[in-house]
Amino acid sequence: MWSALLASVVICAAGLAQAGGDAAGTEIPQPRSDRLDIFGAGMCHQCEWRPRAKVMAAQEQCGVTADGKARVGVFECGRSPQCDPVCNFISCEGQ
Repeated sequence: MWSALLASVVICAAGLAQAGGDAAGTEIPQPRSDRLDIFGAGMCHQCEWRPRAKVMAAQEQCGVTADGKARVGVFECGRSPQCDPVCNFISCEGQ
């Protein structure tokens, strides 16, 4: 079995060598570039404010429960133009 596999590899290699020997119709390979050609990669990244509702602990705004745990509040969270996370308090949950 290995001899058949080896023979087919040799035959394929010989065929490629013959096809590569035809210099009249071959293409000249282009040199590789060191930069990435990805669409949008050269553009400046800018964050947009895309608010999403988020429920999280809001001890400063809503206080604490009788057992000492922070009450939860609804916040509107997104990103500033500098891409920093920003959350604005909306209301207390469950009062």
